[in-house]
Amino acid sequence: MKTYKKIIQGKIKGLRQQYNLGNYCGRCIFDVIEKIEIDHKNPLLFRLPFKNNELSGFIGYKNESLSVFLNSNRTLGYEVFTAAHEIYHLLENQALIKENTVLEEDEKNQRETNEAIADLFAAELLMPAEDISNEFVRLMKSNDLKKPDETLIINLQQQYFVEYKAITKRLMELEKIDDLIEQQLNRILEQRNELFKLSQKLGYSNQLNEPSKVVYLPRTFLKAIEENFKDGNTSYNDLVVLFGYCELTPEYFGYDEDELSDKALALMNKIKLELGSESNGKK
Repeated sequence: MKTYKKIIQGKIKGLRQQYNLGNYCGRCIFDVIEKIEIDHKNPLLFRLPFKNNELSGFIGYKNESLSVFLNSNRTLGYEVFTAAHEIYHLLENQALIKENTVLEEDEKNQRETNEAIADLFAAELLMPAEDISNEFVRLMKSNDLKKPDETLIINLQQQYFVEYKAITKRLMELEKIDDLIEQQLNRILEQRNELFKLSQKLGYSNQLNEPSKVVYLPRTFLKAIEENFKDGNTSYNDLVVLFGYCELTPEYFGYDEDELSDKALALMNKIKLELGSESNGKK
């Protein structure tokens, strides 16, 4: 993997220069996906709460366009890492994606070599080895710590905008902590609300540790739908079916209800019922 690490560092250096990215690009990682230019086109980004939570994301290829789909039912920190992972595939595995039409990211294929390299890329892009190593030493000294504690990990987590476990794993990879200390630091994740409480005490929100459940569709995609609707090429019935795949209704995107076919009306009522049930459940 040492050879891969050198190659990855070179690619990331070029990516940072091309898109003016600093060492803390976790907060803008979704924007980065939409800025990357491949075959004179930008990938389309979809962030949706998947029903299959084992699937963290996938890349699709259709009509000569690449689309990245991310599962916003995973924690935001996990979703950020998945986004960086998918950037590697966009840059390095275009032929594979086009050949297979869909390249999925699930828990079953994480040990494959290509996936391991993509993870190395994501870790270095989001948590640069030299930078996070220096920050680790600085925080240890400034807090007069003999060994790292959960407070140090949370501060690093918020700085690099990733999930808590991504920081402990990265520090172990860089030999800043050993396997035993990693396990000790991760025990806070097994204690209900403890990570949230400690994050609050440090002045941070819990957004990285919980799913955003955001529904984000590409602006160009929504614009095309709007233009087709205005031109009469897309009916309201079509919108119901189209947005139904996201478990949303046309009203969510500002469309007024029109005359519906029985099939479209039944689908829309089903979606409304499901969303209403989910909303009531949260209360």
